[in-house]
Amino acid sequence: MGHYSEGSLETAACLWESVLALRSRPITDPDAIGLALAIGKAFDALGTAALRLTVVGWTDAVEASWREVENDYPLCFDWDFVPAWIIDHIDWSDPFHPAVMQRGGG
Repeated sequence: MGHYSEGSLETAACLWESVLALRSRPITDPDAIGLALAIGKAFDALGTAALRLTVVGWTDAVEASWREVENDYPLCFDWDFVPAWIIDHIDWSDPFHPAVMQRGGG
């Protein structure tokens, strides 16, 4: 395992905290409920420890996305940006392999 800065460790913690929140406290709309169910399936398929390591692996990607918007983003990193990033960037369709969606170049 590489050496990570304190900031990256906090990002990893924010990612994990957001996944837990999105799983257990879905907003009452169909998309949020569907996401909570998909996250729950990943917990069931992989187990907590393996899923946590998967989520920690998204740290570099979320930090790169944050660097692109941090000077213009009006809300906070941990409670707003990170959960929104998970919603917009993670493909939960395969419960054994939740992963960052690959975006086409533009």
